[in-house]
Amino acid sequence: MSEKSSTNKPLRVENIRKVELHRHLELSIRHSTIRELAPLFGIEIPNDKVFAERFLIDQPMNDLGSVLNKFLDTQLLLSSEETLERIAYEACVDAFKEGVLILELRYAPTFIRYRHDHLSFDKIHLAIVRGVERAEKDFPIAVGLTCIIQRILPVKEAEKVTEFAIEHRNTFISLDLADNEEGFDSKPFSPFFMKAKKAGLGITVHAGEINTPKAPTYVKDAVEFLGATRIGHGVQVYRDPAMIEYVKKHNLTLELCPTSNYLTQAIPGTIEDHPFRQLYYAGIRTTINTDDPGIFNTDMNKEYLILRDKFNFRAAEFEKCNDYAASASFISLEKKQSVWPREILQI
Repeated sequence: MSEKSSTNKPLRVENIRKVELHRHLELSIRHSTIRELAPLFGIEIPNDKVFAERFLIDQPMNDLGSVLNKFLDTQLLLSSEETLERIAYEACVDAFKEGVLILELRYAPTFIRYRHDHLSFDKIHLAIVRGVERAEKDFPIAVGLTCIIQRILPVKEAEKVTEFAIEHRNTFISLDLADNEEGFDSKPFSPFFMKAKKAGLGITVHAGEINTPKAPTYVKDAVEFLGATRIGHGVQVYRDPAMIEYVKKHNLTLELCPTSNYLTQAIPGTIEDHPFRQLYYAGIRTTINTDDPGIFNTDMNKEYLILRDKFNFRAAEFEKCNDYAASASFISLEKKQSVWPREILQI
């Protein structure tokens, strides 16, 4: 007898203790905070319609590039150390209220500094760390920070970001490569990721997200040239049985983001077309994530509701996804185990 029929009540996803590996800090800003800050930058928000037009993606976009361009209004607000500390704190608190006990936040120092030349990488990072540490004192949540290299910027910028991440490896847990995959090969970044890995940073790479026939091979490049053990999205491997076997053979963890993939049309069609269930059944280490909860108007409970209501996920399956995520998290075992209710196994 199923859980639902045995109790006559649907599974309450808000009660599930969760792990999230893939949440971008810059686009996790509370809507109330956006409404407060936007007028200071000449962006008036007279009603909800204008707010949605400027700051939300709630309908499928034409392509990932269009989505990335819409991030810029939010980016404009990231103009001070006080704001960065505040959004870091609020992002952690919001995640905790969604049931997240182990949280990895990622951000690109080059993205935040864009149009904010007065903010150095150090000022940005220290402000974010202050916000995270304050949240960890106030709530039983373990948080780790990932540094992002933007693949659309010159390789010289990637070198600077890598050195910065290595210098701050006491407060960064990993290095990531993000932004549009189309036309931006990951291989030139190989030396930086190999250096970061040697320095002890974990490696997660945005790969296999974009809806293109070549996308599954981008996952292989991320592993073989960048040393990735986790893949941001990686959803396109569903197209290729050989790549599904490759992902399993290399014990890769996929950071899947259903709402994001639907809204960017990484997976064309409706949310029901997402291959999360297919990848889970294939034996891949599937994890549940929000990606950009502020701009995509989602949160972890909404993602869980999608899996519960559209794909009939049950408690044991959610538990398995969270076990995968807890095991794969780059946060130290001691730190994450201190907040997690069951033993974290290396699976």
